[in-house]
Amino acid sequence: MGGLVCGPFGALFGATVGGNIGTKNAFDRARKEEMEKKGITQEMLDAAEEVGCALEQSMLGMKATTESLRSQQSLARRLEEDMNDSYEKAKEAIVDEREEEARSLLLTRKKNEESLKDSLKRCSDEMKRIKTMESNVSALQKRALEVEAILQRAVGAKARQNSSDFAAREFTSADSTDFSLSQEDPLLKKFRDLEME
Repeated sequence: MGGLVCGPFGALFGATVGGNIGTKNAFDRARKEEMEKKGITQEMLDAAEEVGCALEQSMLGMKATTESLRSQQSLARRLEEDMNDSYEKAKEAIVDEREEEARSLLLTRKKNEESLKDSLKRCSDEMKRIKTMESNVSALQKRALEVEAILQRAVGAKARQNSSDFAAREFTSADSTDFSLSQEDPLLKKFRDLEME
C-alpha cells in the first residue's frame, strides 16, 4: 500500500508501520497471557486504566486551575498597585493645581478598581473550582487504591491456587514412588487404625 502511494520510501515506511503493528499485537497478546497467568482479567485492567486516566486528567486539570488562580492573583496585585499609584499621583496633581491630570488619573484608578473587582471574582471562582477538584481527586485516589487492592487479591489468589495445584501434582506423583508422602496426617491415620481394632 505504501509503495503504491509514495514509491520505495512509502513501501519502506508501510513495512515499518505494519511490522510495528504486528509487533504491538504480539506484545499485547503476550502481555494479556501473562496477566491471565497472574489472575488479572481484562476487566480488572480496564478498570485500573480507566481510574488511572481519570485521575491523571483530574490532576492535570487541578494543576491548570491552580496556575490560572496564580495568574489571576498576580493580576489583582498589579491592578491594586496601579490603583494606589494613580491615587498618589492624582493627589500630587491636585496639590500642584493640575486638575485635568488629576481627573484623568482618578478615572484610570476607577477603571483599575473595576478590573480588580472582576479579577477578585475570578480568583474566588477558581478557588471554588480547586476545592471541587481536590474532592474529585481524593475520591479517584480512593478508587485507585480499591482497584489496586482487587488486583493484588487476584494475584494472591492465583498464586495460592497455583501452589495448591503444584502441591497436589507433587503429592499425586509422589504416591506412585517408594518414598511417597502421605496426604493424610500420620497421627490421624494412627487414631483411625486404633478405632478399627
